[in-house]
Amino acid sequence: MAKAFGFTHDELKLLLVAVRQMRRTFEQARKAGAATDPSIQAYASLYDDLFEKLLDMVGPVPENVEDVL
Repeated sequence: MAKAFGFTHDELKLLLVAVRQMRRTFEQARKAGAATDPSIQAYASLYDDLFEKLLDMVGPVPENVEDVL
């Protein structure tokens, strides 16, 4: 399926890791109370949805980026 979108499997893994990092950033903002802004919540939801889609395409990814490739 990765080839259908023009990405290699490794490139999709890297995208998944990047999206996971953004989700962590939003989670930190939520914990700090800064994420009460509806636009921040909307972006956080978009990243959550994107993460799930990429995860379906790639499968589980290790916690360490170095383990991805």
